[in-house]
Amino acid sequence: MELREFLLQQRGFADDNENKVYFTDRGLSQEPEDNEFWIFLDEGLRCGGTARKIPCDKEHIQEVLLGCGKNNLWQKVLKHIEVWEKEK
Repeated sequence: MELREFLLQQRGFADDNENKVYFTDRGLSQEPEDNEFWIFLDEGLRCGGTARKIPCDKEHIQEVLLGCGKNNLWQKVLKHIEVWEKEK
């Protein structure tokens, strides 16, 4: 299993401030695409959020989350990725 497949199987991640991040193969048109990987950051009513099509790798996920100031959320995602990497 590749990282993309692993993240697409997750139900999303949330931090203690109710920020949530989801990964999907469905862009703004909501049609699944085999080669697309989208990150959706939901910051609730406080700030809205962001949706971006990115390459599926830790560096790009980190760049998006830290660029939005979501260090705790990034740490949570990274922890799950590291556990998955050890188990595969």
